[in-house]
Amino acid sequence: MLFLTIWRARRAIRGIARRYSPRAKVFSFGATWIDPRHLAIWIATETDDERDRLSAMPDVIDAFRRALLEAGYPPAAVPAVGFEFESEETVRRDYKGNWFYRMK
Repeated sequence: MLFLTIWRARRAIRGIARRYSPRAKVFSFGATWIDPRHLAIWIATETDDERDRLSAMPDVIDAFRRALLEAGYPPAAVPAVGFEFESEETVRRDYKGNWFYRMK
């Protein structure tokens, strides 16, 4: 079961993200019980500007992948884990505040 590993990784990723966006949130979903490669991690910022700045950081995805490895995520699956950045501002403006519609 990868629940605790994913929880630890999300916590570490949130710490990294909050260096650039102090109120960043991190959530994940996926069919990791089928295969650990089926994991998506979302980083939610307050503003579009924070989202753009964070997603443009040259090594941020590498840092997130290192956090997964350090948390004990299966090394073979780490390169396939997806990362997505979005802002509360965009979700409110373009998706009527509904994250489900944004993730579809």
